[in-house]
Amino acid sequence: MLTGRKQELEYLEEFYRTDRSNIVVLYGREGIGKTTLVSHFIQGKPCIYYNARKVADREQLYCMKRDWPETEQARDYYEVFRKKTEQCTETAKTVLVLDEFRNLLDFSENFAEGFSRFYDETAPGKKLMVVLISSSINWVENEMAQKLGTTAKLIGGFVKLKAFSFMELASYFKEFPVKQDIYAGSVVGGVPGYLRFWDTKSDLEENIKRLFLSEDAPLFAEAERYLKLELRELTAYNTILATMAEGHYKLNEIYEHTGFSRAKISVYLKNLTQLDITEKMFSSESGDNNAALKGLYRIREPYLRFWYRFVYPNLSEIALGNKEKVYREKMRPFLLAYVSDFFSEVCNEYLQLMNRYHRLETNYSHFGPWYGKAGKIDVLAKAEDGSCLAGFCDCTADPLGPEALDRYYEILASAGITKYEMQVFSMAGFTEEFETRATEENVSYTWAKDM
Repeated sequence: MLTGRKQELEYLEEFYRTDRSNIVVLYGREGIGKTTLVSHFIQGKPCIYYNARKVADREQLYCMKRDWPETEQARDYYEVFRKKTEQCTETAKTVLVLDEFRNLLDFSENFAEGFSRFYDETAPGKKLMVVLISSSINWVENEMAQKLGTTAKLIGGFVKLKAFSFMELASYFKEFPVKQDIYAGSVVGGVPGYLRFWDTKSDLEENIKRLFLSEDAPLFAEAERYLKLELRELTAYNTILATMAEGHYKLNEIYEHTGFSRAKISVYLKNLTQLDITEKMFSSESGDNNAALKGLYRIREPYLRFWYRFVYPNLSEIALGNKEKVYREKMRPFLLAYVSDFFSEVCNEYLQLMNRYHRLETNYSHFGPWYGKAGKIDVLAKAEDGSCLAGFCDCTADPLGPEALDRYYEILASAGITKYEMQVFSMAGFTEEFETRATEENVSYTWAKDM
């Protein structure tokens, strides 16, 4: 069963419904669900599928002909595609899927020319939808067009698959409690290939130990393996990501800690941001810009954020087999503070959903956090009349008490916000005193389990 991906599926269907032949590129990191999406899309449609191997040209052609026996006598790629599509009719549109097609372009001098010739001759007379799939974001966005040559101009659309939203993640786990969804998302993110390792019958501690805290654990070495697929100079990227995970969010702090030039750091951060690994944190314009913190960066991708925060600094202890000690001393005391970032993202998504269905006091736009010298407003949005929505997300172990409201009011005052609707979220719930005062002061509050 396909989880989420309704927009992407409809986009592919729109291309399929057209009368003419077309080419679509579907890309996204490994494990994001590209092949699962295509498998769902091609149901009930005439389809030709090939998964390209990372092999030399001669072996690639051999594999393709072995997968498609009717092309056994073909001498080159052009003839392979011609023979394979001979039975395609002019009435029923055929989907030709080339999975990991980078392997066809990178290791063959003849593929681009042969495919281009085939498409130029075949596309006008037959209805053909070509879906080119790649697991390399960097390659698709920076190198693919040059490799494809003139065929690149024929590409009609791009579909970039991203990680699941929290609502999609919750749908993936179905009956899993919301709090456990938040824990899972904060550790492995919304990548389906990682989520499948998460055991819904085990608690957070058991999952972390099993997935990360031994050298043969499923996700122990995944961070560096993934980065190697997309980036060169792993040592430099490791250094920058580890520095950010320690809490150095400003360019100058990264510069001082790493010793890299600011120009070099900026280039690396740009590359990481293009891959959705890092992001520059901008404060919502609804607050006082003079009181806002600027020029902050963070690791955006939850799995990598967790890995560099907790696995990377403890590699030696993990290698020695000190799993229990690492979790007890280096992880458990800091986990709730770590989860707070992801919890803020969940609350942001939740409030945007509430806004879409008109469940708030008015309609808001430009949802985002506000980072100030006095503290953070986790979600800040603005209405046309100038009023604001202010969301605060608490991730402490104990129920939230009424003193938290005083802290929130101070942050709002420092941001210059005077007209607002306040929404408070808590992972552990609220004390009776908080609920009484919040009701009196017209503050809405939500326990994570009720989201």
